[in-house]
Amino acid sequence: MIRRVLLRSAAAMGACVLLMAHSPYRQWDVYRRVRLVIVASFEQQEAVRLGRRLVTALARHIPESRAMFARARDTNDLFRLLASRQLDVALVDADDARDAAGGGGLGGAGIPLRSLAQVGPYLLVCRDDLPRAAAYRIAEALADRWREILEASDGPGGPRPDPSAGVPLHPGAAEYYDDHAARPER
Repeated sequence: MIRRVLLRSAAAMGACVLLMAHSPYRQWDVYRRVRLVIVASFEQQEAVRLGRRLVTALARHIPESRAMFARARDTNDLFRLLASRQLDVALVDADDARDAAGGGGLGGAGIPLRSLAQVGPYLLVCRDDLPRAAAYRIAEALADRWREILEASDGPGGPRPDPSAGVPLHPGAAEYYDDHAARPER
């Protein structure tokens, strides 16, 4: 009788462990670690169009990034995804990025954003904990594929963000831009 109770208890505990291990959040965490997901707000259709072009350029230049595009319902949701560390990179209006980094929105708590590139009126931003090497490679890919992206944008001659944008440049991206300052922009 005791043996039967112990076996049932062990089986129940084993089932609990298996069910608890099937968390969709762990799957999402792994999914986003092996893919570069760039998000833009559904409200900003031009950003959506440019974001898709960015992803195409990144996927061609850095195939192992498995770059893909996602849309947030609105700008507020986009910044919530960044603040909660669910996503790392977003294409947003430069004014919205400056406001979010400075504490405007999300209860006044600023998001530690860094800029990677500027595409017309939009900034490609990331959280400040994006690895330096990843930021360098993203800046390099955008500079090398700038003609593909430029067709969709009437932005500057290259991806380097304007310092007046108000969002500090990521150290990895800054390193790329500094290393290639003498090289003519494509």
